[in-house]
Amino acid sequence: MSATDPDSGHVLFVTDDRESSERLARWISATGLEVVTLSGAETFFMDAGDDEKVSLIVTDFDTDDPSARALLDRLLAGDLFRSVPQLHVFRDLALLRQLRQATPGLAAVSIPAPPVAEDFQARVRLGAEIGRLRRESARHSIRDPLSGLFNRRYLLLRLDEEFSRARRYRTPLTLVFFDVDGLKEINDAHGQIGGDAVLRRLGQLIQGQVRREDVMGRFGGDEFGVVLAGNRYRGAAVLANKIRTEVEELMVANAGREIHVRLSVGISTYPDNQTIASADDLVRCAEDALREAKSRGGNRVFIDDGVHRKERRVILVADPDPDLLDLTEDLLSLDDFRVVKAVSARTALETLKYRRPDLMVLDLGMAEDEGGQLLVEKIQQLVTGARFPVIGLSNDPAADPDKLLRLGVDRLITKPFSLSLLRSAARELLDAYRAS
Repeated sequence: MSATDPDSGHVLFVTDDRESSERLARWISATGLEVVTLSGAETFFMDAGDDEKVSLIVTDFDTDDPSARALLDRLLAGDLFRSVPQLHVFRDLALLRQLRQATPGLAAVSIPAPPVAEDFQARVRLGAEIGRLRRESARHSIRDPLSGLFNRRYLLLRLDEEFSRARRYRTPLTLVFFDVDGLKEINDAHGQIGGDAVLRRLGQLIQGQVRREDVMGRFGGDEFGVVLAGNRYRGAAVLANKIRTEVEELMVANAGREIHVRLSVGISTYPDNQTIASADDLVRCAEDALREAKSRGGNRVFIDDGVHRKERRVILVADPDPDLLDLTEDLLSLDDFRVVKAVSARTALETLKYRRPDLMVLDLGMAEDEGGQLLVEKIQQLVTGARFPVIGLSNDPAADPDKLLRLGVDRLITKPFSLSLLRSAARELLDAYRAS
């Protein structure tokens, strides 16, 4: 294993002593390993978690420093770089004895200062080799051997994690499946090697288009999956169509011949499809959409029917402050509400003549005309039959609750207010009225 070996990783050396760091870094480099020295960067590591390129962590710092001691404790506890071997040089020998008594296994990953070069280098070589083998094993367990991308097992694991997060925070999550049209025919005409070349090239193309935070891999056979956290089906459809059209122009060279490739794509999104209650449901709906794309001739993008069946709830927001209207629209749109803005009472009343909203947010001081009837009073006269929930915005925190009730105001929010409070109140009232 050498520093030029791309699989060897590197040794991360964290220290706060320039003289010590230069000596120990030379000793590490003499083993043939690449060393990355971080001096005075402990606070950075308090927020960092792991790095698959790191084969070994070596530390040499003053444990009397609270931040350094906190970093050491997190490393020993496995909070940081859990799967990476460690070697800690202890200047405080009393602390080293104390820790070894409490944790006998610490002897294997600790060494008193100043270390002997041969002993230190032997430990570094052993630790780095263990780290390399661990990284290689972990990589094989989550990587597809043909494409080098994440495999089905890892994709499903991450999808389950992202689905739990999306459900907890009420954020969107989209799953996209890409499938090669006619891979069997490609294999028949160009052999298995030709089909494999197509899959490898297609995987590279898709990976080059997705964001770093997206999770992409080979789902199996001729199918690739992309997990788009925080994205709805519209953005996913734009991405999928861009990839599909690029694939149309793609020519994969194999044994002196060119292979034409076409793609079918299936998309589904949570919570736009309200039948989806689990990550497995999201997979099923995206695969149904993919099958539909293929049944319609392939080389197309199809969005899950359940997504289209969702009707977006409408919130009418009436307030004389255009900046507040824009901020409210941006916030409420996160829950996929359709926000209709009215900067005047007259505009709000005209809107109500043609469309009854699912919820209304209005400034209680807005009037039809200067000195005229208040908008909230006019709404009571205009709207008959089943009513919709109303959130009133007011500068008066001592507004009469009985009067507000008579005016049909379900919730009072005093200005200035937190927009997250408005978002929470809107969700609660809409859910309550839907259940009633």
